[in-house]
Amino acid sequence: MDPLYQEHILEHYRHPHNRGRLEDFDVKHKGVNVSCGDDLTLYLKWGLPAEGSAQERGTVLKDIAFEGFGCAISQSGASMLSDKVKGMTKEAIRVFEPADMYALYGTTISPAREKCALLALHTLKEALGK
Repeated sequence: MDPLYQEHILEHYRHPHNRGRLEDFDVKHKGVNVSCGDDLTLYLKWGLPAEGSAQERGTVLKDIAFEGFGCAISQSGASMLSDKVKGMTKEAIRVFEPADMYALYGTTISPAREKCALLALHTLKEALGK
């Protein structure tokens, strides 16, 4: 792994964005990577977009937070994904693909770490059904 991208992942692991628990949430959903024990709970708050925003109608993800533990790949992925999807509609999140998740990491993730890398995305997509 390129040291530049490794540092990017470690920075999100050391100083995660949106880590914590939302007190006022609409959806709470837990995901677990049983192969290595990574654990992630997402809190989602939906609402109307800000007036004058590019999103004209429909609800958007107003806030997102996560709690959990695991490796640097899974936890940094939750941080990066939470930044990316805030303000997006459910429809936009539904079309977010694993390739988009890998683009957030900025590097190739080995097949052995794929479940770690995609835990946040899979947990978020499962939460959309709630």
